[in-house]
Amino acid sequence: MDDAQLFIMAAQHAGFGAEAAAATLAWARGYLGDVGQPGQRLYIFRSASNGTGTSELSAATPPARPRTLLAFRNADTALSFAQKAGLGRAPRLASMGIGHLLAALIQRPSITTLIVADDDDTSLHAGLPVGVRIERGALLDQLQIADCRL
Repeated sequence: MDDAQLFIMAAQHAGFGAEAAAATLAWARGYLGDVGQPGQRLYIFRSASNGTGTSELSAATPPARPRTLLAFRNADTALSFAQKAGLGRAPRLASMGIGHLLAALIQRPSITTLIVADDDDTSLHAGLPVGVRIERGALLDQLQIADCRL
């Protein structure tokens, strides 16, 4: 299953139509620019503590604090950030497409923001790399708008 299909299935499971999901994915890809294009892979740091929201977690019982899904354009920048931030002795990376990351925003209410970090790994804001952000609420709003139009 490709990334687009994964996102469309997640959106359908959340009650949105396939056409609305496809339109929202196109919106997200346009918003993200070159990193959102089909086939483009992004890298996330996986932690055992559910910090990225990638391990099994019940959607009905979100953690006490909101989570941010942090993605990088290349593996070297991701590893550099993980090492500088002290996120583990042996950082584990996962490669995902934008559809997979957006599906996580829909499926896991505890993940409130997706940040796709800029290539420059020196700029930090509140301890996180600067980059393009998609908030869960904005993604759900786009799905709702597209669902109403179609």
